[in-house]
Amino acid sequence: MASSTSGPPPKSPFFAPSTPRKLVPISTPGGTSRLVKVTPPNAAVREHKSTVWGATSNLVNAIVGAGIVGIPFAFKETGLVAGIFLVILCAILTEKSLRVLIDTAKHVNVPSYEMLFESTYGSFGFYFISVNMLIMAYGGCLSYLMIIKDTLPVLLGTERGDVGMERAVLTVSTMAIILPISMQRDMADLAKTSKISVIFQCTMVLVVVLFAPVSSSVSARGGLFEIASHSIVEHRVFVGLGVLSFAYVCQHSAFIVAGSLDRPSGGRWAMATGRALGLCVVLEAAIGVAGYLAFLDDTEGDILNNFMDLGGDGMKRAGNVARGLMCTTMFFVYPMDSFVCRHVLVVLFFRGRRAHEGDDASVLARRDRRVAITLIVYFSSLIPALMVDNVGSVLAITGTIGASCLAYIGPGLIYMAVYGDKFLVKVDEVWGPPAEDENQPPQDVESSQLLPSTNKGSESTKSSPSPTKTIMQGLAKDAAWYLLLMPLWCSIAETGKKKLSDFQEKEALKSPHINRLGKEARSNGMEMPPVPEEQERRRRPRGGSSGSLSSSMTSGGAGSGPKILPYGAVISGGGGGNKAIGAAILAKKRSGGDTAGKNRGGGEGEDNVDITDVPPAWSDFCVAIFFIVFGMVALCAGMVSILMTN
Repeated sequence: MASSTSGPPPKSPFFAPSTPRKLVPISTPGGTSRLVKVTPPNAAVREHKSTVWGATSNLVNAIVGAGIVGIPFAFKETGLVAGIFLVILCAILTEKSLRVLIDTAKHVNVPSYEMLFESTYGSFGFYFISVNMLIMAYGGCLSYLMIIKDTLPVLLGTERGDVGMERAVLTVSTMAIILPISMQRDMADLAKTSKISVIFQCTMVLVVVLFAPVSSSVSARGGLFEIASHSIVEHRVFVGLGVLSFAYVCQHSAFIVAGSLDRPSGGRWAMATGRALGLCVVLEAAIGVAGYLAFLDDTEGDILNNFMDLGGDGMKRAGNVARGLMCTTMFFVYPMDSFVCRHVLVVLFFRGRRAHEGDDASVLARRDRRVAITLIVYFSSLIPALMVDNVGSVLAITGTIGASCLAYIGPGLIYMAVYGDKFLVKVDEVWGPPAEDENQPPQDVESSQLLPSTNKGSESTKSSPSPTKTIMQGLAKDAAWYLLLMPLWCSIAETGKKKLSDFQEKEALKSPHINRLGKEARSNGMEMPPVPEEQERRRRPRGGSSGSLSSSMTSGGAGSGPKILPYGAVISGGGGGNKAIGAAILAKKRSGGDTAGKNRGGGEGEDNVDITDVPPAWSDFCVAIFFIVFGMVALCAGMVSILMTN
């Protein structure tokens, strides 16, 4: 018996993470002893957290990446005026989508993008969004390594075309720098490197703005007003829209960054997203305007290549400095997408509740798991980067599909599904049947015909609309119903409403857990309902002292009557446990009682609880529908542009 209680707890299977437990003897008040399973004090895993500025740096690092050097080319395709407008528009949409995703996740009480889609679209939604996240993150890892391979050997003085030396430089440099950084467990551990990367990105943009030949180019074309008047909107605007919209994609890492934020309330997350997108607008607008005005129709897909084509040692030196800064940022951006790849592999291939919910800190707390998955991601992206020089078509197609689904279509579908019941109510208010007068009692048809009419006259004719007006209103409503695609939106809302109800019933039967994103609560339903005095008296032990939760649940034998569980649940017989408590909570929610205690569920502080009592308005649903339509337009435009280019 002693051997069963000594020694460290055994490790869980590699693909089935579980909290290690061991048998510990305890004594009961009756003098007997028994063995129970308890969790050792050192078994709990605490995720490292970052400040608001740390989360902001991680978001900027995830957004900017390598796409910033293509912003001037996007301005060339859209036009100068349209390019500035689209940079601001895409930033506003991205900031809105980031807050929508986290707010709806708190509303549903799920901790990840995959589970948010699963709650409204079932298993299909879970795997759909997981695959898109993997596509985007893996494509990013591959492109970052290829940029390092094309840039770093040149900066080190290697001759172009020396394939062996390029591969050696890429392998050695990434193993020495990228691999150790990617081995970190938590996203918060990348905050310091992300801050360095943001400084280098700002410096690179500053170099481009200062050394780009803007003044000579603008003077040669007749001045800034002349250029702007002829470059308002170009016919290839959708190609540039695809480049700009995809440059802002960071939704695949949003939940990991938000979960790494210390006290992730809605206000703190809004501060992080606002600061990150504000800085990104400044950087991308500056490099886009300066790069396009400097080279106009000769602007290339990589603005740094234009610097190398110019004559003069000073210009080439500036280009090399910018390339060096860009290459350095790739070493710090790669781990961001590597973390997303690890996260997706955890939720897809590992078993258990914590793996399914994306609790990377707990699953990857074991070094062997973390090292194995990181190496798989690293070598699966390194080998293609070593062997292939151009995977532009493949990355363009996967990026177009993945970015549109993650950044725009996904958030819109999520909002319509999560608040589907509210949307259907608003639709019924506009297109539903006319409401009957509740103050007028129903009358029998035959008897009403025999009764004398006392309302004949001008008042009745004035109150009832004319048949022609009624018909016109009905036709207008029918036309608006189909022109606004209301059958489609109602179908999405109805599906989300049903799936979400089924999901919440299943989740309520599970043991309570802490959501790393915090939670949302309604201000009119926050407090726990008062416990009746009779139930409180029956909970207490016979000695009169207030007993613990476990003692109140287990007190009484087979003949001591029904058990009184928390939340006012009464269970007859010997049933109980977490499922019984979950069923009681669900019953209390259905009866209109308590929805969530302010600090219930593991001692979350008030900073983690977002109190809201504002129901969704028509404007919110219009924004969600705009997201879906905008994402579909970006998806189709991107695919068409790729096919036309090929």
